[in-house]
Order: sequence, then C-alpha cells, then structure tokens
Amino acid sequence: MESFYMPIVNWIKVGIIWLADTINLCWNPFHEYINPPATQNLQALEALFAADLEARFMRLNGEFNYQLPMPPDSGDTALFQGLATAYKIMKGDDITHQLLFLSTLFINGVLIRGYYANNTPNDTTSNDAASGMIMFFYAALRWGTPDVRTKAGALLRLWINSLVAHNGALVDLQGNPTQYGQLDNGWLTDPLRMTDYLAILALGMAYDTTNTVAHSEYARLYNLYKPILPYAKVKLLWWNTDYDTHRAAIHLHVLHNLTGDEIYKKGLQRLWRITSEENNAWVYVLCRDALDVREDALVARILGTFDFAHRQLGNVESLPCAPSVNWPPTWIPSALGTSTERCRYALPLNQRGSQDFFWQRSMFSLNEWVGNLTPNVYHSGLDILICGWLASRLGIL
Repeated sequence: MESFYMPIVNWIKVGIIWLADTINLCWNPFHEYINPPATQNLQALEALFAADLEARFMRLNGEFNYQLPMPPDSGDTALFQGLATAYKIMKGDDITHQLLFLSTLFINGVLIRGYYANNTPNDTTSNDAASGMIMFFYAALRWGTPDVRTKAGALLRLWINSLVAHNGALVDLQGNPTQYGQLDNGWLTDPLRMTDYLAILALGMAYDTTNTVAHSEYARLYNLYKPILPYAKVKLLWWNTDYDTHRAAIHLHVLHNLTGDEIYKKGLQRLWRITSEENNAWVYVLCRDALDVREDALVARILGTFDFAHRQLGNVESLPCAPSVNWPPTWIPSALGTSTERCRYALPLNQRGSQDFFWQRSMFSLNEWVGNLTPNVYHSGLDILICGWLASRLGIL
C-alpha cells in the first residue's frame, strides 16, 4: 500500500518546498555581508578556546558540559557530547574518557538525552540528539584510531538494532517513541528526520559491510522517500527553525561522503543556496565538497570574528548598533508570527551575545540577553573548534 501512495505524498511535499523556496527568494530582507576578521592568527585563537574548553567544560569522567552551570535536565548532553567527542577525534586527542561517558548515553541500545542532577536518565530523547551522535560516529570512522573505530562500531550496531526494532523511532527506556523521536513516520515523515535515520544506517553499513539489518533498512527507506531526501532543511519566510540548518548539513554531508549519491550532493548545494547569506561557516564546511563554486576564504574570515575575551563575558546583554529589520514585518498579524528585530546581515561573532553553539542560533540575531547585566551562564568555544578542525581535515584551512 505504501508503495502506491507514498510517491504521490512525497512529490506533493517536494512541490510545496519548491514553492516555499521561490517565496523565500522573492521576499528576503537579509543580505550577505562579511566584516573584516578581528584576527588573522586562528591558531592562537584556537589554542585559547581549546585550553578553556579542557579546563572548564570537560569533566574528568569525559562528560562535556555544554554550558556552565548545566541545566538540571542536561537536555542537550547527547547532542553536544557527540559534537565535542568528534572535535577531539579530529584534533587527534585521546578520547578514552569521552568515549566511556558517551557509551553511558546508550542504555541497551537506546539513546538518552543525558542525566538529571540526581543521576537518573533523561530518556525524553529528541531527534536533534541523534545529529550529534552522527557526527561522532562519522569522525570516529574517518579519523579515529582502530580501537576507537571498533568500540564506536559496536555501539552503533546496538543503536541501529534498537531503531529498527522500534520501527525507526527513538524511544524511552520503556520502549515508547518519544515526542520528537519518530524518524520514520509514514506520510508524515519530514525530510530532516529521514536523513537523520538514513545517515545512521549509512554509517552502520560503512562500519560493517556485512550488516544486513542496516543494508536492508537503508534500501527500503531510500526507495520509499527518495524524492524528499535533498530537502532536509525547510523554511518559509519567518517560519524557520535555525537549529535545523546545521543538522541538515551534518546529515547530508555524512550521506554524501559515505554513499557518493548525487541526491545528497544536490541537497547540500540547495542547502547552501538557501542559507548562504547567513555566513554560517560550519554549514559551509559541511556543504563545501558538493559545491561547484567554493568560497573557502569565508571560513577563516568568519572564524576570525570570534573573540575569546568577549566570549568569557557569558550571557550578558548585547545591543550592537547595526542596520535592522522587523521580521516578520510589524503589520503581519501576531497569530502568524511575533515580530522580532533582526540585523539585516549576519553580525561578526565578536558583536554577538554569547551562545552555546553559534552555528545553531539565528545568524541575524541582534539584541541578545536583553536586561541581563550580570552573567549567570557561560559557554565554551566548541563552535569555533569543531568548525576549524573539520575545515582543516577537509583541506579548507
């Protein structure tokens, strides 16, 4: 039955996305602008952020604290533990402790978000947690030591078995799909979650070519959802979730690298085409190998706008003076979206308020942490570090 109606459903979705892309192209108040970097010495800047990450944010047991203090639910631990461990693999560090902690986030093959303050598991896992883990398994496969690859491969096999056993869903410890964990959802399947699932399966096939479970599930899903796979990022005017952009880039980058399939190349090309004015260096690095026209100098220019001392200030009020626009426009009914003042272009990062990971926040954000004159949250430099090291590994820097 699915083989009959799913092609129709998929092409309807594609048609709607094409229409959304056209509308976005015709009505876009933002433009690309790159300020001169604050520093040309990226190695020295990286060294400052790397030392600070190890001293303040990386615990002795290998757990990465994505902010200080950590929230009571540790809700984004899995996402950031995956990204931080991937960074350390690309850097060539010993990840013995990080891998040990990361493995505790898989309980009998079920991925959890993290641990509450009382050390009980937070099993309300969302699909964004999987994106961080995808980056870890990918880095381990490409640049990890044989021991790391072996241990990562064993962990990945358990995860894939759990996903397949639960019909393509991230589940809680009772085996029930979590609120945002259903990756394969029939006619309701969205492209971001499907590329999430396919990237996990493609990694499983790359780690173990004899993994028939991963092979058969990948083939089934690819054939069922092929038309929507290049469209992992969907936005319409101000209806846009900024954190989806880098996740879509991770999924499509991994899929393109592991399979060489043109459909994922087209997805990366489209992703950069619809987001290039954001000057998101991390997204560019992930898309770059698929692009016909490359802008490699962009990476150093954007990373050079990080400022270590400014980041150390924490979440204090940031009110830069820059050209702004209300988005959506103020005349739009509030029921269709709350108007927010945005910068007309992506500000250099030394003029932004501190964030946990700049690449998953709005690059057009203007006034941040308004009214907060005393910091109570501090963030690491994982964003500049993982972007810089992947760019280095790919020959961009």
